[in-house]
Amino acid sequence: MNARWALPGLALIALSAPVFAQAIDNHRVMRDFIERLYVKHDVAGAFKAHVAPDYIQHNPGLPDGRQAAIEALAPMFAQPGSRFDVKHVLVDNDLALVHLFGRGKPGTNGAAVADIYRLEDGRIVEHWDVLQPVAPDSDPLATTIGPKEKGDTARNRQAFSAFIDTLFAKGDVEAAYNRFVAANLIQHNSRMGQGRAGAIAAITALRAAPGATFSVQRTLVDGNFAAVHYRGKLSVTDRGAAIVEIFRFNDEGMIVEHWDMFQPLPETSRNAHPMF
Repeated sequence: MNARWALPGLALIALSAPVFAQAIDNHRVMRDFIERLYVKHDVAGAFKAHVAPDYIQHNPGLPDGRQAAIEALAPMFAQPGSRFDVKHVLVDNDLALVHLFGRGKPGTNGAAVADIYRLEDGRIVEHWDVLQPVAPDSDPLATTIGPKEKGDTARNRQAFSAFIDTLFAKGDVEAAYNRFVAANLIQHNSRMGQGRAGAIAAITALRAAPGATFSVQRTLVDGNFAAVHYRGKLSVTDRGAAIVEIFRFNDEGMIVEHWDMFQPLPETSRNAHPMF
């Protein structure tokens, strides 16, 4: 081996290794965090193992900090009969999204929940969520049989970026859905009909409201799943709502399934951060 190439080669390996390790670590961190928190209901164990002490909290019902989250969540997760059924997990660089059915109080209908976490150096440092109560006789978290393969993240990221740009930046609902969404879209929002045409009609009507605005905060893509977190307002005086939409792509790169959750913004918050 030529000595001139040995050191540069080692340098390249040293520079590239941390990037690769970080991506693997975030998946590993989230798998263990999810197992401890949502499956085993070990709130203290999950948070002490994986959450930074100065955890930034965007849930308006909670103050900042890891200990405050433990004290608020532990009694709920310890309730006999409480359920936290994880449906989807997306990990995209430093962001992770957990889509679940949550019921901390037995006897209630529970809620569809999207928990969004930001990781830094392998630790969870920030949290947003959207919680929507489940209506009686509805199943907004139902899932269909999805693809066996993880999916092409790079291809779907490119498609999702164009879809979000067309829908939110350009405001062209019909073009976004006709280009990127299958005609037989599986819809889990009970206020919309099944299929692409029903989604176009419902979304077009919402966006036609005077003063309606929709501001994207963050997106995630992981395999055949993608999500967008945004603020929606239906009038100038509307406080607005935090919204998360989750989409599933098929193996041809078309969106074929959709879930969403929305939560109206409250008047007050126990922390200094917005829900976004």
